[in-house]
Amino acid sequence: MRFRRRAPMWAAVSALLLSTASAQALGSGTAKSQAQNSISFVERSLGTVQTSMSKASAKKLTPEKRIANGEIFLRNKDYDRAIGLFEQVVELHSQGKASVGADANARYWLGEAYFQDKQYLSAKRHFRYLAEKGASPAYAQYAGRALSRMIDVALRTDKFDKLDEIFALINKLPASDQSGSLQYARGKAFFAKKELAASRSALAQVSASSDWAHQAQYLLGAVMVKEAAPPPPPPTPVPGDGAAIDPKTQTAAPPVSNTKRYAQAINQFKKVTQLSPDTFRHRHVIDLAWMAIGRLFYESDNYLDAADAYSHVDRRSPEFTTMLYELSWVYVRLGDYRRAQRALEVLNISKPKGLNTADSTLLQADLLLRSGQYKKALGLYNKVRDEYDPIRDQVADFLRNNQDPAVYYDALTGDEMEVTADGKLPKKAVAWAREAAEGDRVFSLIDDVRRSRDLIKRSNRMVRLLNGVLATSTRARAFPELKAGLEATLGLLNRLAHARRDLALGLDDEYSGTPGGELGQVVKARRKLMKRLGHLPVTPGDFSRREAAGEKQWNKVSQKLQRLTLSADALQAMVNGLRRILKDSQKYGVNADAASRQRFQAEVAANERDLANYRKQIKAYRQALEMGRSQIGFGDQRFVVDDRVRAEFRKLFAREVQLAAAGSGGSSAQSYARSIQSIVNRADTVEAKLEATRAKLEKQVESKASELKKKIDREAVALKKYTEQLGGLDDEARVLVGEVAKKNFAKVRDRLKSVVLRADVGVVQQAWEVREEAKRRVISLQRERAREEQNLNDELREVLDDAGEDQ
Repeated sequence: MRFRRRAPMWAAVSALLLSTASAQALGSGTAKSQAQNSISFVERSLGTVQTSMSKASAKKLTPEKRIANGEIFLRNKDYDRAIGLFEQVVELHSQGKASVGADANARYWLGEAYFQDKQYLSAKRHFRYLAEKGASPAYAQYAGRALSRMIDVALRTDKFDKLDEIFALINKLPASDQSGSLQYARGKAFFAKKELAASRSALAQVSASSDWAHQAQYLLGAVMVKEAAPPPPPPTPVPGDGAAIDPKTQTAAPPVSNTKRYAQAINQFKKVTQLSPDTFRHRHVIDLAWMAIGRLFYESDNYLDAADAYSHVDRRSPEFTTMLYELSWVYVRLGDYRRAQRALEVLNISKPKGLNTADSTLLQADLLLRSGQYKKALGLYNKVRDEYDPIRDQVADFLRNNQDPAVYYDALTGDEMEVTADGKLPKKAVAWAREAAEGDRVFSLIDDVRRSRDLIKRSNRMVRLLNGVLATSTRARAFPELKAGLEATLGLLNRLAHARRDLALGLDDEYSGTPGGELGQVVKARRKLMKRLGHLPVTPGDFSRREAAGEKQWNKVSQKLQRLTLSADALQAMVNGLRRILKDSQKYGVNADAASRQRFQAEVAANERDLANYRKQIKAYRQALEMGRSQIGFGDQRFVVDDRVRAEFRKLFAREVQLAAAGSGGSSAQSYARSIQSIVNRADTVEAKLEATRAKLEKQVESKASELKKKIDREAVALKKYTEQLGGLDDEARVLVGEVAKKNFAKVRDRLKSVVLRADVGVVQQAWEVREEAKRRVISLQRERAREEQNLNDELREVLDDAGEDQ
């Protein structure tokens, strides 16, 4: 039985040995023919080196493809990669490698990417460049759109004094353009300056077939809303019964209902909703029009029409979550609590995190309480209190223990924080503080500082990786064209080595026995290299497989490192749990004396310090892994070993042929060695040409690497300078912005206090409602019982009366 189990293994080993023997056994005639064919192929392929370099150059992304890829990344909100691609096109244009049209297109999308990423100053710089170049035909089609975005930047940064500068740029351009963007920009500029009549006139000039017709019609509706807004009250109002007082006649003017006041604006927004939703931007404008209609109907107390308007907003729209919150209030006004609850449930699923999440949850609990679902309402109240009460305590402790404004500045500009017991702010509180301060332009400085730090950090990382690549033998990977040429040259050299290996196998077939003397030593040393020589890459597929094998090795290391990171996260979670239990031991049913608790706390603190050291080591290993991954591939240590094996094999085989031709290996080997000497010389001639080509390419690689190294060094010096400048600006803004940040954290504390207080009130109200419900039921049962007793007494009285009459 045991022999049967081993039989398949022995069969596999026997088959492997037979296949290896058949591969090694190569007849002298076949070996000579294969070697000649290989050498002939190499001779014919000498000119393909330049062809490979040309193909590699053709594989480079054209400016148009870079722009297309950048648009895809922009639509997916991957702003960093989109900005990188658009910047590459602009850089190519500055080097004369991209057309003016590509530069105009890339600059517009670059400004759009910066704008969507809220980097308004960078966006303004590129949009201004397009507006100034608007007289040029290539930039004319983007001038109007650029001016429109410049107005958006001025409005979002509260730089209204920049509107005059924008008007100066508008006046330098024609009154209109074919796309309608200039007319729309004029109308938008007049709207920003509150010149409503001029804005209406400019917007009316936008053609219905224009790509900006949707935006123009929507802005026209906004103009109508501004025009229909009620005038401010007079400075000395005359007391009355609530009606407006006409100062000319001193008689009460009849109040105007909001429905009539906004009727024209509502009709205009309805026209917008009837336009074609042919693009994402146009669909967004249509959704904004439905939102405007819903809000105007809500202000007009027309809740049914408001609910109908809100229901038209698409689920994929960016306005969907805002619509759900407003729709829930519409249903509350209508008294339809069930639909309001459904809207809030969808809102909590669609946007589980945000500044209004607690409000929506509390509103949902209030609605459940009104509809008599006391148990569910109590669950939501407790959920809100349990979630936000610890955060409130942590924020309050942080405010109490930190009076330095710089601490709050660091809290907002530093990395994300987790809830810990060492005095740091919880991550949700930081997010709330930033979200609550979106309208405060002082906080734009914080965004710029964080973004600048991140850019400098990534730039330093790129400098480190590039220096690592240029300092090793893999530097050719930085230049795809030269890498392709070197790869083709090396493949031909390896093919010649395989040809020599075939000739060596043929020579082995001619030996009558084991050679002795010097020839025997040479043959023994040569045969040791045969297996390694067979692994030399020849075709592009061989090079790709070798590179994939190197990547696979580093991936295994990366996976192990990731498992260590997960283990560290699990340990951190345990530490956080232990700290929470030690802090509130009575709450969790843990009874321990002060000495034991102090000992446990010391152990937890020591383990947390060890864990922090492990995280530092993991971070260092990850950086080393990243550096090693960048240095794997063409030109790494495996290729260095290939060169050494190939050169040593060539030297040994040449000596072997020389000795065999002299008769050291027998007459048959002597005859074969003399017959292949011309083939070996031919291979040496071709190899000399290939080595010359390779040396030329490597010289070019060295030259380009030296140039690139100088550029990297200059950029490194500039990065150091930028870091110092950022540090100076950081120090200047630390106190000012820190004070504002401190006030915003105080607002967050008050907001959390309000949320927790509302939850506590809800718990009390729920208990009161349950009590009142029970009381009502008791009263109802008492009344029912009294009514039944009364009925029984009446019936008994009737029976007794009837009996008395009969008697």
